[in-house]
Amino acid sequence: MTLEKDSLLESGTSELEIIEFQLQNNKFGIDVIKVKEIIQPLPVTFIPHAHPYMEGIVQLRGEVLPVIDLAKVLNFDTCEDRTKEKYIVTEFNQMKVVFHVHEVSQIHRISKEELEKPSDMYASGGQQLIGIIKKENDMILMLDFESIISEMNPISTN
Repeated sequence: MTLEKDSLLESGTSELEIIEFQLQNNKFGIDVIKVKEIIQPLPVTFIPHAHPYMEGIVQLRGEVLPVIDLAKVLNFDTCEDRTKEKYIVTEFNQMKVVFHVHEVSQIHRISKEELEKPSDMYASGGQQLIGIIKKENDMILMLDFESIISEMNPISTN
């Protein structure tokens, strides 16, 4: 399986733009190409017997979209400061999905060389982690959003 990041580089360059977001004190990234918008949390309708990662569904501009709680996916506690919480509305693989995060901070433009492949030793075989970006004293973990969706609904990625 080839890494998704190779197809997400801007045309003709070796640069990538990522949106940095937080879950507790940990920093994560998503390719800006996958992001449609970042919004304030909306009222969520709970779906009985849904996957444990599924927070529910929301209605956004006439569309019903699933909301995935990334804190649950990654085994983090809920956010202490709910005023900073955001929804990242994404579209990839012909699907729109909303990811609930604790905070969105900034956009970074990075070169392909700054994205390091994770070691199997700390990435559980690389299932949910596709890369690591070192920024000064911080690290931004690039998540594999496709594998998160596939884990929840294997039919959706075929």
